[in-house]
Amino acid sequence: MSEENVEVVRQTVDAFNRGDADTFVALASPEVEWEDAMFWSRVARTYRGRGELREWFNEVGETWESIHIEIEEITEAPDNSVFFGISMTARGRGSGVETEGRAWQLIRFADGKSVRRRVFLDRTEALEAAGLEE
Repeated sequence: MSEENVEVVRQTVDAFNRGDADTFVALASPEVEWEDAMFWSRVARTYRGRGELREWFNEVGETWESIHIEIEEITEAPDNSVFFGISMTARGRGSGVETEGRAWQLIRFADGKSVRRRVFLDRTEALEAAGLEE
């Protein structure tokens, strides 16, 4: 397993949970493509570059009063990628409604930085996209 890439994923999750946008963005490539599957921020789209990644980070903070993710599983995947599953707990800003969810992510790396993130709500679909088997 590429321990370096796995460690970057752990650092990224830690920065996200602490609300540390500077560290979060610094762990990504300047050319990053960060897919959002709509439940994180307001609309489903792909954010491109560090500036848009910071925009995504800020939108998440505007959407959720509180949000915390935990890594449930993590493994190296082909194409210099890391596959991982998360659980999320959050409280909606404005509504105060608490929610929980699970998602799977695939992050590809280059030169120790994340260059592309994809999010899946179905584990089987995520494993297939990662080129992994159950």
